Amino acid sequence: MPITGNEIYKRTPTYDRDSRSIRLHAPQWKLLLAFDGERTLIEVAQALKIALPSALPDAQNFLAKNWIEEQPITLEQYLKRTAAEDADSIGGGLVVPPAASPKTESTAATPVAGAVPHTPPPLPVATASPVQVVSVAPVAPVGIATPKAAAPVSNTRPMRLSAVVDFITSLVGNIGLGQLLVYRVFLRVPPELLLSEDVASVHLVQDTSIIKGDKLQRAIADAVNAVTTRALPDSVFAPA
Repeated sequence: MPITGNEIYKRTPTYDRDSRSIRLHAPQWKLLLAFDGERTLIEVAQALKIALPSALPDAQNFLAKNWIEEQPITLEQYLKRTAAEDADSIGGGLVVPPAASPKTESTAATPVAGAVPHTPPPLPVATASPVQVVSVAPVAPVGIATPKAAAPVSNTRPMRLSAVVDFITSLVGNIGLGQLLVYRVFLRVPPELLLSEDVASVHLVQDTSIIKGDKLQRAIADAVNAVTTRALPDSVFAPA
């Protein structure tokens, strides 16, 4: 099962046994030692000031070597985390959780254009540090009567990652929720595609990365559309 960032990990007896023979780079040690069985991976990454896409490959490696293991949480802990976030009730319902609610006979009808689908409470995600929000005019929601592609993607026009981040954060009027929205989008982008273009991290402010590959551009556009029900504007691409 892929890591979402909401898992809580702690180090294992295997780690305790092998710790003296383990060889890692300093940033990897920093991450491994931060797993305390109390914080989610997102919370750990934020505390260490590491972008989540950068922490995911190391966390997967630690899991594969059985140095960390996921810890279950109680219902009370889950409800406290969910109540603290309550992301869907703020910002006009623009934050759409990845998991859709199961349909029944009474709710399986096609939704009205612009309506926000009923979804279960969002998974607990930690609030990131404040960022600068660049106001970008949002594109109208995708409607049933006038469907449109997730986003214009071109092999010949590089995509500016900073413009993508600015567009996502501009969709809500709250800085913290804007950052949550960015994390939710990039959790859907395969880490191997990011690494294929040397994008080791996604900065929430002034990211200088340029995306040229069609596969990664399409993955980012599809993730934005899936999470926000919005299409990326043409302004996220550099001039031809």
